[in-house]
Amino acid sequence: MKLLIVEDESRTRNLLRHYVPWEEIGISGVETAKNGQLAMDAAKVQRPDVILCDVRMPKMNGIEFAQAYRREDPLCKIIFLSAFSDKEYLKSAIHLKALSYIEKPINLEEVRRTVAEAVQQRSEELEQIRSHGLLQADPDRSLLVLRQELVRRLITDPSSGHTLTAMQHRETFLLPPAGPYTVAAASLIWTPPDHPENPALVQEYMLLELSRQPFFRSLGILSGFDATHHLVLLFHGSYGPSYKEGREVIEALQAELRAAAGPAIRLQLGIGGTAGGPEDIPRVYREAVLAVNSQFYTNGKAPVFAGSVTPGGVLDTDWNVVQSIRDGLRRGEHESVRVLIRSWTSRARAANDLDLVRVKDTYFQMLMAVMGTAVQLGFAEHPLNVERRYIWKELDRIHRLDLLEDYLLSAVDSLETTTDLSEGGTAKIRDILRFTHAHFHEKGFGIHAIAEHVKLSETYLCSYFKKQRGQTIKEFITDTRLSCAKELLRDQEMKLFEVASRLGFADANYFTTFFKRYSGMTPTEFREKQV
Repeated sequence: MKLLIVEDESRTRNLLRHYVPWEEIGISGVETAKNGQLAMDAAKVQRPDVILCDVRMPKMNGIEFAQAYRREDPLCKIIFLSAFSDKEYLKSAIHLKALSYIEKPINLEEVRRTVAEAVQQRSEELEQIRSHGLLQADPDRSLLVLRQELVRRLITDPSSGHTLTAMQHRETFLLPPAGPYTVAAASLIWTPPDHPENPALVQEYMLLELSRQPFFRSLGILSGFDATHHLVLLFHGSYGPSYKEGREVIEALQAELRAAAGPAIRLQLGIGGTAGGPEDIPRVYREAVLAVNSQFYTNGKAPVFAGSVTPGGVLDTDWNVVQSIRDGLRRGEHESVRVLIRSWTSRARAANDLDLVRVKDTYFQMLMAVMGTAVQLGFAEHPLNVERRYIWKELDRIHRLDLLEDYLLSAVDSLETTTDLSEGGTAKIRDILRFTHAHFHEKGFGIHAIAEHVKLSETYLCSYFKKQRGQTIKEFITDTRLSCAKELLRDQEMKLFEVASRLGFADANYFTTFFKRYSGMTPTEFREKQV
């Protein structure tokens, strides 16, 4: 594994390079750069697996560098360093799917632990790709990689490299060199453990499924995922919102996409305008993404065409509202806080801001105010970076404004029950433990199921459990699954797929990845040690 450190302060840069035992966590090569421009040059040569990057730097800052390099390697693990807690950074971190961020002054042990987690995740992704034979024995999978790369070039800079030359080979890349083209974008949202949390695995599965479907082959659809995990589809022809303009083809496309994704993935589709030629594709792609984003304010059942999307305003965090939420909760005025939140949702709906990261950030700030008040009142543990990351991921999976409001209101409801929890805390913890042991093996079981059972919000449940038990609830679920897995594996006659099924995993490969990550060995290696 290769690590790139991007930091403008020479002292910090040298500290990170020379005073962390990188070899112990699987890092074999370390390069450094003092700004984003130099980092881009270094990254193109080194091809790092993990990037440790300062946010505030001259020339090209860390956010700009990460945005640029995401186009080169969408799956690279990015960890930000920041002495600032400004919301613009936070929004960018969410948008760029940053693995984590580390606040300055730097704690070297936290750096080592966070990079080790990144190495582990990157290793699992590469192992999954190798285990599926990608770029090896299966030419179909190799072709998918080439097509995805062409999609990424077409939606960012069609004139770059050999993009136009590649389009001369229609039998390989499906699109004719001359337009018109239609560009569609789809958002895919799912909740682990219905599917792996790692988007790369779901994306590979989706592209493989689409390549096998007669409908997609008949239309010659070129598909791939962009840096923010939208499924992008390009095909020849011009399709519009009326049936005279071929709307039935778009409706059939959405139906086929949802069938391929399956019931556990929520899929919404947006259609850009018509691209006259390759040079128009980036503009039309951006229109398609905005069309997808507009469905955040609707039920998302029908495809949305760019021509029907009304440009929205800008919704920034109102810090007076955030402070009013804090003050109301401290006074125990929970209903007045609910009124504030519902009023904010009405304001958000009226603004119709299509920058969903910005919109979700306003709710994140209000949620942090709720959690911060719970800490001050002594009912919750101060949220650590890992818990903040969990909250970001939860918000990122919410696909409608009304559900985002519900998520925040549930946190307020949970805080209102804190008196009962403080009086009956032991009984509540026992209930959580019993429920987890009774249901952890069920498909789809996770923190959301426990929260629903004990009538707490997921965010509050995580913080409450950590305060009471000294470990996160995710760690507890993992330990429970791992312990049961070891018991089942001691039965040498039981097939691996049977073990996976009993533990609620979708398949044996997913279980193997889980077991190796948390036990340090594969199920087979564990069994060999038991003989």
